[in-house]
Amino acid sequence: MLTWATAQKEHEGFPLMLRRPTNIDVDLFRPSHPTLAVVTHEFTKRWPNGLPEPDYNETLFEMDIELVEAFDAGQQGVPVLVETFGGKRHYYFYVTADTDVPATISAVAQRHPSERLSWTVRPDPQWGFLERYVKDHF
Repeated sequence: MLTWATAQKEHEGFPLMLRRPTNIDVDLFRPSHPTLAVVTHEFTKRWPNGLPEPDYNETLFEMDIELVEAFDAGQQGVPVLVETFGGKRHYYFYVTADTDVPATISAVAQRHPSERLSWTVRPDPQWGFLERYVKDHF
């Protein structure tokens, strides 16, 4: 079970909310999970500062759990960061090279048709994104 650290900062004059698991064995997963997958959820109800409206945010809990656990089957991927900023929530994962990110996230999107989800995938075998992000923000 993952344990999470949280941080709240200001970035470009707006709130930046962060969550990251603290008990991921990077040395164990890095060789087998060389791909960075970023899933973006664009809020449909947000305040001018970019944060989701509180009542709306509560309706997102189930989808949030589904997204964080999306790649758990067969250890296809590990969540490494959740970032809320500028009207969006970004979920960062490292996944195996053969993980079908579009199929996995499309399945979550179908269960939550009123929410807008998108994704990108790129190689990052050294997990450089995560190392830089943690250094800059945690």
